[in-house]
Amino acid sequence: MPLRIYCPSCGKNYEPCLRPVRCDCGRPLSCVQDWEELRINRSAPGMWRYSSALPESLQDLSMGEGWTPLIPARHQKGPLYKMEFMAPTGSFKDRGAVLVVSDAVSAECDSVVIDSSGNAGASVAAYAARAGIKATVVVPEGTSENKKRQIASFGAEVLAKGKNRSEAAAFAWEIAKDVFYASHVWNPLFLEGTKTVAFEIWEQLGQKAPDVVIAPAGNGTLLLGLFKGFRELSQRALIDRLPRLIAVQAEKCAPLRNALSGEKTSCGKTRAEGIAVSSPPRVDEMLKAVRSTRGDVVTVDDDRILKMKDALAKDEGLYVETTAAAAPAAERMLRETGYFKNGEVVVVPLTGSGLKSQQS
Repeated sequence: MPLRIYCPSCGKNYEPCLRPVRCDCGRPLSCVQDWEELRINRSAPGMWRYSSALPESLQDLSMGEGWTPLIPARHQKGPLYKMEFMAPTGSFKDRGAVLVVSDAVSAECDSVVIDSSGNAGASVAAYAARAGIKATVVVPEGTSENKKRQIASFGAEVLAKGKNRSEAAAFAWEIAKDVFYASHVWNPLFLEGTKTVAFEIWEQLGQKAPDVVIAPAGNGTLLLGLFKGFRELSQRALIDRLPRLIAVQAEKCAPLRNALSGEKTSCGKTRAEGIAVSSPPRVDEMLKAVRSTRGDVVTVDDDRILKMKDALAKDEGLYVETTAAAAPAAERMLRETGYFKNGEVVVVPLTGSGLKSQQS
């Protein structure tokens, strides 16, 4: 199955094995995996049940990522929660990291570098350990100590550089001049992994699309994966409509909302560190995902996020990190305002484990 690598901005095509980190025009690259029939292999572990629609990769690196439960909220009119925090390293990022590290191994690289707020770095570090290659993970200085310890436990070098994600990314770019850049943002194969969240929701709902999916959006790797997955299902007539995608950002750091409204505001400090990204490289693609699905961008403040984190644990038995509480907080806020129609099926991925959070 051929894999096409291209720039969605200028249209230039690249050979998969010879592509640069980004297009010559400076924009992130995208990819299209050509597949005709979704042959579901129910005997395969995790997301590999959909290998017929995924790029060739080293599946021996897999730790069974994917095929997470989809459960109803305890209260009758609540959403369905997709339990992504049950992934091998505790976040949905494992879906993309296994493909990115496989990409590095296929390119015969013996080391990788990534910048991350924590979860993607932990994922890449874990799969790099399985592949027997070195990982360097650059995190902002304020990253949770729990996340830094998790990354280091896989044998990765952890570098705390910069006050925010942008400064950490700039430092990683310098290292990436000589080392494979295993970026969850820039490597297009990462979205091939996160698109399987959409495939699973579709299959778990009886091969139907939900009405709404609400996802936290920092760099947008889950939002874009959902858009990619549902669009591929639609293009093959496996669903008759795309679900509305609602992107959730922290009130103090909402560049996607600002891009949508034309506002220009700074990115302040928020407890939802995983979505505190001031300048996401794929912001135009994120806007397209929201607009193409008739979705929305919603912001929630830290107080609402923290209250939802506690409510998920005490009312639902679900222990998630602070960032992962942003989407369910937005869902509850929207439901209180009558945003959803009666009978609409709403899915909310819970993206990261509470074991990663700094204790408050």
